[in-house]
Amino acid sequence: MSEGRKTYDPTTWKPERLDLILSAVIALSLPPLAGWLYDKKGALIPMLIYYGLAWGLVKLRRGVVGYRTPMPEKPPVWFYINVAVILVALAFAYMSPIKVEDPWLPGVVLTALLWAPANASSEQILWLYLFDSWDLYPRERRIGYRIVGLLLFAAFVGMIHTMFWTKFLQVARPDTVFGVLFVLATAISGFLHIVVWRRSGQMVFTFIPHFLLNLGPLLWTGYSILPYLWK
Repeated sequence: MSEGRKTYDPTTWKPERLDLILSAVIALSLPPLAGWLYDKKGALIPMLIYYGLAWGLVKLRRGVVGYRTPMPEKPPVWFYINVAVILVALAFAYMSPIKVEDPWLPGVVLTALLWAPANASSEQILWLYLFDSWDLYPRERRIGYRIVGLLLFAAFVGMIHTMFWTKFLQVARPDTVFGVLFVLATAISGFLHIVVWRRSGQMVFTFIPHFLLNLGPLLWTGYSILPYLWK
């Protein structure tokens, strides 16, 4: 809660048992489904399902997605820490890039203007729903539920990247030290989203670092997502 201004407190949401079931099913089934659909038809259908669950299901279950909640007077300090982590991650990606030999500029521009903000504004909505469903379910906080929430959060984020995104979205070489450090930094950023969300009640503060992460590598890799949307 910021001084002089009422902000949204994410912990006021009271999940139901259905949210426990939905979060577990989504966390464990969506990544392999997305990977399978990509192999069959490309990335567009999985992304529509993914983003649709983020905006539709979370709005239905929680009542808010986090972008129209009151804006605090200033961002929490953890927001700046998260941005710093992302800038470090981008430096690692820059030092070990996977460059497109003959980039198609219109595709790169469309990726930057459409996919980068769409993805950055959507993913954390679902990630945080998975965690909050378990962490906030018991009327009195229990460490066991929080651990399950963190495990589902980590499992989903890890699997959706390994089973889906890495099939076509590669910006840093995974066989180099800087590539490994890039992955570690982005993993740390993922967990920082939880802290930023709890401290601010505003999803825009998770959007900004994620958008930087999506946008930055396009500047030096020449990557375009368009060829991978449909097979």
